[in-house]
Amino acid sequence: MSAAAPDPSRGPGPGPGRRNDGSAACALAAEARPPPRSRSRCRGGEAVLRARAEAAGYRRLLRARAAEVEALRGAVGALHRQLEGLRDRRSGELAKYQERVAELEREIGEAEQEMARCLREYPALLRLRMALDVEIAAYREMLEGEELRLGSAAPL
Repeated sequence: MSAAAPDPSRGPGPGPGRRNDGSAACALAAEARPPPRSRSRCRGGEAVLRARAEAAGYRRLLRARAAEVEALRGAVGALHRQLEGLRDRRSGELAKYQERVAELEREIGEAEQEMARCLREYPALLRLRMALDVEIAAYREMLEGEELRLGSAAPL
């Protein structure tokens, strides 16, 4: 509140040792007028002072609440920025994981193709092995026969 210039019609201002809270004005008014009327004016003056004090209290409370609101707006803004950062990081990680999944799926496809190729080649290789086993058995028989023939002919 701003200090107003003293009203010359109200008389002199507070003297030394007196407070300017309206009680001096009420005391002067009580001396100059009849008691019932002065009480009502003092009460009215006190009511005005109380109303002003109450209004000042509400203004302080309003300023405090406005400061709280601004602080909360700042916190909300910070949280929104943090949330955006987290979303950006999550989307980057998600893209990285999706890329890894696609890579693993390609590797699985390649492994399945390799396994199918091996399964297609297996019967042919098995037939070849069996043919080689038969041929080896035949050569072994021939070799054993030659060894027997040479072994029996050597002592002579």
